[in-house]
Amino acid sequence: MGDAIDQLGPEVAALLREGMELERQGHLDTEATARIEARLQAIYEAQQRVISVQQQHQQAIKDPDAQSPRHKDAYERWTVPKVLWTPFLAAGVAGLLLEVTVGRGFIWLGNVAYSSTMPVSLLVLFTVLAVVLYLDERANHSLRSRHPTGWVRWLVMYPTLVVFCAGLVAFAPWGWAAAIGWAVGMPSRVDVRVASVQVHDERKRNCNQSAQLEFKGATARICLDGRLAGPVPAAGETVAVSGRVSLLGLHVREIHVK
Repeated sequence: MGDAIDQLGPEVAALLREGMELERQGHLDTEATARIEARLQAIYEAQQRVISVQQQHQQAIKDPDAQSPRHKDAYERWTVPKVLWTPFLAAGVAGLLLEVTVGRGFIWLGNVAYSSTMPVSLLVLFTVLAVVLYLDERANHSLRSRHPTGWVRWLVMYPTLVVFCAGLVAFAPWGWAAAIGWAVGMPSRVDVRVASVQVHDERKRNCNQSAQLEFKGATARICLDGRLAGPVPAAGETVAVSGRVSLLGLHVREIHVK
């Protein structure tokens, strides 16, 4: 019995022996019992705190990315609220979808100016998104929950996510310009120069043949499928285009060889 008590630790063992001695002498009243129980509870809570600290230390060694609550709160103050991510991603995805639909027949007048700023814009986007997504990951561990391996998370998934989000922002304006230009444009018939024409290819799924058209100094590759009203024009030829013209550009509906 004594050996079993000693295994509980010196403080607990001393309290138990004290209680047993008081009980043997008939002095173990309610007050003495409450005093011993309070001291045992204090010892138990102290041991639990020590165990919790040891577990946090072991977890930090296994996963360096794990943050203490204080550090996590500091990161959370700098993260973008998720309510803003949804419309941001939705606008980017919608822009890309508009580009491969309405944009296939639109000549954007701002194409040259926007393309010239693309290198600087992409550099700024990469920098800003890299910081924002890093802080978001440190606070919420969204990637870690799906990719626990550190090198996969930081060397593969994190850069891919940064590039994907930057691409959404950088290339979405083409689609939105095409949609807005088509919506506000007025029906018109204008002359357009053919810069080049691709060879017809039946194996292509999206567009069998396209042509590079020039309108007011801006050029764009326009899919000819369903837009030709007559023979295929030749490079350098001027053709009449029926469509919708706005300050943003020209949406091509039909191409007529003169």
